[in-house]
Parts: sequence; structure tokens; C-alpha cells
Amino acid sequence: MAATVRYDFSTFAPSVPLTLLEVQEFLRLTTSPQHANRFVRVAELEAALEARMRQINARSPAIDGKSTNPFVLAAYAHLFDVHNLKQVDDIVAAAKVFSSIETAAGRVVEDVIPPFYDWTQIDSPGHTVLSEIDSARVVGDTVELVALKSGPMCINDSMVSQIANAVASHWVEWSDHWEVDTVRYIVGMNYSTAKNSNKKDWHIVRLAQERLEQQGINITSSCSVKQGKRPLAVPYFEAEENGKTLRVETLQGRALWAHIGGGDDTFLEICWAMAKCLKALPVPIASQFTTGEMKDIVEFADRIDVPDISEAEKQWLVLFARHFVDKLFVV
Repeated sequence: MAATVRYDFSTFAPSVPLTLLEVQEFLRLTTSPQHANRFVRVAELEAALEARMRQINARSPAIDGKSTNPFVLAAYAHLFDVHNLKQVDDIVAAAKVFSSIETAAGRVVEDVIPPFYDWTQIDSPGHTVLSEIDSARVVGDTVELVALKSGPMCINDSMVSQIANAVASHWVEWSDHWEVDTVRYIVGMNYSTAKNSNKKDWHIVRLAQERLEQQGINITSSCSVKQGKRPLAVPYFEAEENGKTLRVETLQGRALWAHIGGGDDTFLEICWAMAKCLKALPVPIASQFTTGEMKDIVEFADRIDVPDISEAEKQWLVLFARHFVDKLFVV
């Protein structure tokens, strides 16, 4: 059996930063009277997200032999000094509800955000020609199609094969369906960065290219480049056949929403809209935190010098924005 190929992801996953200056400039521009339309847009996105979030049905978890693991409960109680079942009740409720709404939150994203930026939502039954497409738009002679995935670790091997097969099998039908000659298919992660991805998104691109090569399709630009013992991973490939062209690529978090929304600060619009949805209170900067980086997030938010925006909104905005970048920089 052939050895597994190891790829070099050094250029595929450059670090994605967020600076204090970026956040301040975004907030100042968005709240400036000269850019009132930007503020209105954030308010409209806030209203759309809030209305859709109200529809989430979050069921209370149960101690029923399948929702919790007794060995994990015992280990947690030992490690974190848990003494009574009321503490267990609080812990399980928070952890299980948080986990249970992951899929529902993904549906909120699909239903609200791309349509807000003038993409068409595609809702098709499973195992059909359009079932691996969540959003679409036509730009000139190109149809851009996006498969939205909730996060950096959510794609597994079966999904890799399923999506890659769909691309290789149906891209010509997609071209005909939208009556264009060029298809651009994007595997998009709703948050995080290429650096934090498990790289399964890229393996969709790689496997789709392999499937097309097996069909004899002409690959004009490959998703891997030979160099020494480890091929260099490239986040896209391009192909052509009978006058039709295809580009398959992956975009993550900040880069994905920059493409969908048409601006590098689109992810900040989304984060601020979500922050404005909340009845939030600020936490004192001297608070003690258990979660890694929470202290850094609160301190970063405290440095944002923009009048008329509450400290609570700044803190939640930075908390959300941290999920789209690899590091926060205050200088």
C-alpha cells in the first residue's frame, strides 16, 4: 500500500492578525455621520440575526445515560473541586446546551448572512445535484457557489469524499443550471483560520482535483506543487473542459466573509451585529478568568477608544472577532 503523502501547508495557512487600529477604524467609520449607511447596515444585520436566533429550539439536556459520560463527570468533579449535584446540574446544562445548538447556529448563518449580502440561499434535498451548495450568486459569466461549514474541525473524511464527488460529478450541470461557462466552488468555514483548520477543507479540493484527473479533465492549475519530499499545498485548483472552466477552493473565517460581503471588515460587521443583539453588561478589567485569552480579550477591548459605544459591546465584539483571527495585536 502506498505511503500517505504529507503536504507542506506553510503558505496555505499564513497567520491572520487583528490589530487594535483595525477595530478602532472600523467602529469610527461605521459610527461616523458621513457613513450613516454603514451603521444602518449593521443595525439591519443585527435585527435579522436576532429575529432568526429567536427561532432556535434549545432543549434542556438530561441525565439519561446517553447525554453525559459518568467517567467524565467523575474526572471533572475531581479536577475542578465539584462537591454536589447542583454544581453538576449547572455544568451539564451549560456544556450540553452549548453543544446542542451548534447545528442550529449554522442554520442561522446560512439563512441570514449570505442572503444579507445578496447571495441566494440554496435549499436542496440531500443527494441531489445541488445538495452540496448552500449559497450562490452569478457575477458576469461566473456562478459562485459556497458550501458553508461551521468550523475548523467539523469536516470529517466521509464529508471530504461526499463533497469532492459532488464537485467532480456535477460541476458541468451547475454550469448549465445557472447558464454560465465558469463555476467557482468555495468550501467555506464560518469562522477560524486556515492555520487552525484540520485541513479537511483542503483535502476536499485535493480529492475533487484527483477525481477530475481520473476523468481526463484538463487541470490548468494544481492544488499542490512538487517540492522536495513534501508537496506544497495550494488552496485552489482550476480546470477546463469543452469551453467550461472550474475553480475549486477553500476560504476560512475572515477571508470567507470578505469574499461574501465584499470587504475585509465584513467579519467585524457580523461580530458587531451579534454583539448588539445581546443585553450585555461589561466585565471589570481586573476580573479573574479561567478561560485562556479571555483576559487578553477584555484588555484589548478596554483599549478601543471610540466614543458612544458601550464597554460591553466592545468586549463582546472582540470576543467574537477573536474567533476569526490567529492573534490580537494592540500595536
